[in-house]
Amino acid sequence: MRYFILALSIALIINGCKKNSNPVASVTNPALSVSQTSDSMQYTFAIPRTVFGIHDTLSASFTAFNQSAEPETLMISEGNFQWSLKNDSGRILMWGPARNPYPLQRIIINSHQSEVIFGIQQAIMDTSGAPVAAGSYVLQGLYDSMLFTLDLSLQ
Repeated sequence: MRYFILALSIALIINGCKKNSNPVASVTNPALSVSQTSDSMQYTFAIPRTVFGIHDTLSASFTAFNQSAEPETLMISEGNFQWSLKNDSGRILMWGPARNPYPLQRIIINSHQSEVIFGIQQAIMDTSGAPVAAGSYVLQGLYDSMLFTLDLSLQ
């Protein structure tokens, strides 16, 4: 009986240590994208991964998907989409684009088609040009009064 309890305890410990049985892993799996719909367009803010290296390039995309049966026309400017990277206290470390007048661009998106309308490709540095420290951050995008929020980590 004593050996049975020992064997059962060892089996439970080994089984409990498997990666896929970790109850925290499923809770802390941040999203790679977030979407919102306005009129017939679904807008998606996405990152390729949730963990970036501190010397990586921050990359993200903002996509419009036409859910209607007809082509839709968007009049956009690079200044229409604002983004920021914030630390856990809400301090903005990075942002874009620069506040300059940008020409309007007409984009026609056919029915049930999507198009990347904005992108982020920027070295991960704070507003003073210093590298951003490792940690947890929030990447936010703002378009046409819609706020998109994604969590990411720098290592």
